[in-house]
Order: sequence, then C-alpha cells, then structure tokens
Amino acid sequence: MRCADLRARSVAVLLAAVLAACGGGTTTEVTYTWPPGTQPPVDLAEVTTPTGANTTEIVVDTGPSTGFSLGAANIPYVTVTVCAPGSRTACVTIDHVILDTGSYGLRVFKSKVAALGLPAVTLAADPLAAPPTPQGSAVECYPFVVGGLWGPLAEADVLIASEEANQIPIHLIDDSGNAASAATADCASAAGQQVLSSVKELQANGVLGVGMVGLDCGSTCAVGDYTGQHVQYYRCTDATSTASCAPSAIPHTQQTQNPVKHFAVNNNGTVIHLPSLPLLGATVAKGRLVFGIGTDPSGNNQIADSAKMYAIDTDPGPDPKQLSPTYLYITTSVGATNYIQSYIDSGSNALFFEDTSISQTCDVSSGSAQSGWFCPKDTLQRTATLTDALGNSGPVAFAIANADGLFSTSSTAFANLGGSVGQGAQTFVWGLPFFYGRSVYTSIWGQALSGNGPWYAFCSHDPALGVCPKLAGP
Repeated sequence: MRCADLRARSVAVLLAAVLAACGGGTTTEVTYTWPPGTQPPVDLAEVTTPTGANTTEIVVDTGPSTGFSLGAANIPYVTVTVCAPGSRTACVTIDHVILDTGSYGLRVFKSKVAALGLPAVTLAADPLAAPPTPQGSAVECYPFVVGGLWGPLAEADVLIASEEANQIPIHLIDDSGNAASAATADCASAAGQQVLSSVKELQANGVLGVGMVGLDCGSTCAVGDYTGQHVQYYRCTDATSTASCAPSAIPHTQQTQNPVKHFAVNNNGTVIHLPSLPLLGATVAKGRLVFGIGTDPSGNNQIADSAKMYAIDTDPGPDPKQLSPTYLYITTSVGATNYIQSYIDSGSNALFFEDTSISQTCDVSSGSAQSGWFCPKDTLQRTATLTDALGNSGPVAFAIANADGLFSTSSTAFANLGGSVGQGAQTFVWGLPFFYGRSVYTSIWGQALSGNGPWYAFCSHDPALGVCPKLAGP
C-alpha cells in the first residue's frame, strides 16, 4: 500500500491502495473453466516457523467479522495491541489489521480505541509566525491510490508480540459516520472522493505500516510546504469543525511513526514468511512476521544465505520539487518493457502493472470499481528481471491466472492474482502474490544494518522444508 508522492529530499510517503476484490466465498456464477485435472484449493496453507518473542502470526482470510459479506482477497492481517501511554491495563487488542510494507505508521479506527482516552497530538502555538498560529490538534489526510483516510493523531503505546513502541503518534481513522463531509475538500479530492470511514470500506480494522522509513512524511510536512500536492497535516482548533482546520507544519517527532523503528532492539526492519500456494490458492493462509533483521546472531532474524539483496535508489536528484522518477524504487523488466518505478508491497493484494497483451475481459471482476483484473484464457507464466540502484539484477518468475476463476473458488489467498490499477506505464507493484513461498526482508532506512540506504532481500522456500535453503558451500 504505497504511493510515491515523494515531495522533498527527505522522505514523504503516502499510503497506497488496498485493492481487494469481492472474492473468496462468492456464489456468483462465472463462465471460466479450469483445465481438467486442476487440483482444488487447499483449506489451509501454513508456515509455522520461525517462532520467538519477536514474532507474530500473519493470517490471510475473509477479513474482520464486522466487515463485508463476500470477504477479502489476498490481504495479510496481524493483531496489534494499543495502550494508553504508560499503561498496560488501559489497552485494547485489535485483530485484522493490514500488514503493509509499503506504508508507515499505525492507523486504526477511532472507535476501536475510544475507551482509552488517548491524548491528542497537540501542535504548539507560534505567536511569531505570520500570521500567528494558535495551538491546535494534529489531523492527517492520508490518500491511497484508491480512497484515503482522515482523522486526528493521538499518542499511544503500540504492542506487537513482545515488542513495544512507547508513546508514539498514531493515526485515528474518523469512523464517526460523517468522515466524508468532515474531511477538507482538498483531502476528499486527493482521495478521489472516497474518504474511507468504516471497516467495510477499508476491509480491515486498521493498517500497520512497517515499510522502509521511520515516519510517514518527513521534511515537507516539517516545514509545511505543500505546494503542488495535497495537504497532509492540518492544525484544527475545534475538533468538531473542519472549518477550524488549516494546513500546518508538524515536527518530525509528531508525525505518524513506523512503530518498528521505536522498538528497543529489533528496530531495523521486518521479515515476512508466507507459505507456497497451489494454482487455485488456499481458503486460509498463515505465516509469520519477524521483527528485526540480524539483530541477534543466534536468533530467528538472520538473513538467509540464499537471499538476494536489492538496494533502493536513494538519490532524489538535484531538484526537491522535481524528484528523480526512480527515487525509492527498483526496476522490473518484463520482455522489452522496463517498469522503473517498482516496489515490493505486502499491502497490495495482487501484482499490479500495465500490460495490454493480457486480457481484462472478465465476466465478474471487470465490474469492480477498484481494479481491472487480468483474466487470461490460460494461466500465464512469465519471468521478470529485477535491477536495483547498484546494478544488481536477478530473475523472478511469476504467474497470472484468470481472476474470475480464482474468485469463484473458496480461496482468499492467491499467488497468481494480477491486474491494472492505473498507476502508469512505469509502475510494477510486487504485491502479496510475490510473498507466497518466500521470506521477504524489508530494512528501515537509517537504522543499524541498513547500510547506506534501504533495501529489500528475499529468497524462495525449499518446498520440502518451507524455509529458505542454505547454499552449498565448503
């Protein structure tokens, strides 16, 4: 879930789309017929290791019970505990929070934590500003590729597994029922007039952004210069009236924070382990989220020796208002097509890219307001080449199956779901299908082990072992 609206030399990243289809469990009849002998979906595909205090379960299923009748497709969920700062009794545990390596920070519905009385993030008055600015509450607009979120910031302690991020700003999604009218006109426009204000609309109880940077905006928001882009942060003097909200600068420390960066030890990245899937997927898939990369020499987060690392381009170019098109991306090449703005994102539920040679003539899925799914007559097998900022490259095989056929099964987890989301001819999103059958490492820029910039690393599991194999050596 990532949108690279990177507006200054330091990072300013917005949330991208959760593009979930109405799949898994639908009784809608489709005309697609799988080849004879195709095996049915499995009920459960699971990776149960590694274990340890710095790990937690990932589940891909039909989504939160208060959500939607048809269920979700390819959305990874984790459970998060939110506490009032300094307390371990005034806490709530929230399930079905999207695990997203393409965004930054915890965002949960305001109603889920209302009983905690979390303190608002307050922006100090500045009497020397021209004109002087009053004290006010920080409110954030966070657009996706499809839709967006509006709501205030609050301070909280965030607990996942045994890890703790204490007294950090989190984003409370306005689910009061009038978020669409409460959001500013600029925010609604940036969200494509789809300000999401319910579990059903988001298909989750929140979003846990654990991507490659430590906060969700950076210098652009710190100086409050939103020229040429939507306003991300506002100062609101009356919580009940959007009319009291004005665009505002906000210090780095008060912006929505990536919780992982604030863990005591395991704070330099994450590892996601998900199982391999058959052609028609799995009704439920379970895996493991591990915090930290190489933080314990004898622990469970060492980089597998079969993993290949890809460095992210961290050169923004000479003009902070006209960033390099490859800034914070890697390149994906498929045949003669180069997608120079590529990224690996657990929060996108398919492989999203533009390719007019793949049929989008779907009987059911073509009607989705969220995406144009790929529906080839036969499952496509292709090989891409990934190239990083240092010139390192390597092959990645992927498959695209007929979306109508996939959505007609009982599955919610698919390793071969693809589509076009209108992000442009330069973008290739390696969404959740990429993660199945692999261990995927996402480092956090600036933390120990991250080197001179952020990077991805990944390796394919040994089918018999369910983990990345060791390379042959002396």
